[in-house]
Amino acid sequence: MKIWNTLKKVGPIFGIVFGAILSAYSVQGFIVHAGLGGGGIGGIALILFYTLAFPIGLVTFVLNIPLFVLGWREVSRQFVVKTFIGLVVFSLALDLFKGIRPLPFDDIFLGALYGGVLGGIGSGIVFRLGGSLGGTDIIAKVIQKKFGWTMGTTMLFFNAFVLLISWAFLGPKIILYTLVSMFAFSRSVDVVQGGIPAKAVTIVSNNSETLVSRIHHEVGRGATFLQGRGTFSAEEKNVIICVVSMPEIGHLKRVVREVDPHAFLIIQNASEVIGQGWAVE
Repeated sequence: MKIWNTLKKVGPIFGIVFGAILSAYSVQGFIVHAGLGGGGIGGIALILFYTLAFPIGLVTFVLNIPLFVLGWREVSRQFVVKTFIGLVVFSLALDLFKGIRPLPFDDIFLGALYGGVLGGIGSGIVFRLGGSLGGTDIIAKVIQKKFGWTMGTTMLFFNAFVLLISWAFLGPKIILYTLVSMFAFSRSVDVVQGGIPAKAVTIVSNNSETLVSRIHHEVGRGATFLQGRGTFSAEEKNVIICVVSMPEIGHLKRVVREVDPHAFLIIQNASEVIGQGWAVE
């Protein structure tokens, strides 16, 4: 029991360390090798590296010091502590991996893609465990708390500002590839944080009992009945709520068509599903 409790406390720290190292590896191995820029504090560190040969890791850490002072007073102490651990490891690994070249190619697009995906996976792990790698994340959290702006809006503003500066030093072609990298990064973060996407399905049918039975046995998913009433017919009927994985959605639609061709379906994205009985096979 004591070992398990210790693992629960220490496990997230190891996860943050791993995510920080993976993110640093993606920057030095692919982003820098392809000559790409970035957004926020990382983008500024890259510009200073390309123009003045300043160490990326050291610059990243120094620029984050005033942000930590701000964050320590305004946001969760636990978040700041985890972020500090992630940033220290990230900064050290950035300079440790300097000059690394994991794959022997000179394709800027592949560099943007690999760098964005690996960086997004690493950062997503850190975010999921309650930390960050510093930079605009701290500013965004403070502004969200004080002014109610979403973190996405704040980070978009800062990233756009840094990209405009980078445009003057790196040129339009590199910035376009940088946008590819940033898109791959954000999508990878979303997948790691939210898990594999699922579909939430709402079904209105006159044969709800038969339909739910077939969903249980053929699709292998549970469902929930909600009580509904038609506005035109005023007829009481069951509304079925069911969540399925992406590969199962076609099977579910086929079952619904077979049981009740006139059934009404609403299919929505479910970015994350948490609860007993749910698992993506």
